[in-house]
Amino acid sequence: EREREIFFPLSCATNRKVSFKIEQSGLMHGFGAYFEAVLYKDVMISINPDTHSPGMFSWFPMYFPIQTPVYLPKDSVVDAHFWRKVSRTRVWYEWAITSPAVSRIHNARGEANFIGL
Repeated sequence: EREREIFFPLSCATNRKVSFKIEQSGLMHGFGAYFEAVLYKDVMISINPDTHSPGMFSWFPMYFPIQTPVYLPKDSVVDAHFWRKVSRTRVWYEWAITSPAVSRIHNARGEANFIGL
């Protein structure tokens, strides 16, 4: 168990609030997430469709669904909160929106999806 903590310490739990301005009205069902990293100067790896690295097959997009779809008027702002949670045996993400409506916290305690360590 101690070896796992060295490679994935409990301090890897984190959270972030992100905001998106809505350019066109519509119904939101969730969020798509992509991986992109600058390794050194102009060297990067990415699965972002706009900057995808050729031959990049080891990372995959992630979908964060919202249980109840939310109507987003044009020029509104979506505020979303994401938490990466960690235990001694697994890692999982939780998420919620707080604007323009408030959702429940999705995947609380990793109830629907987690990554085993």
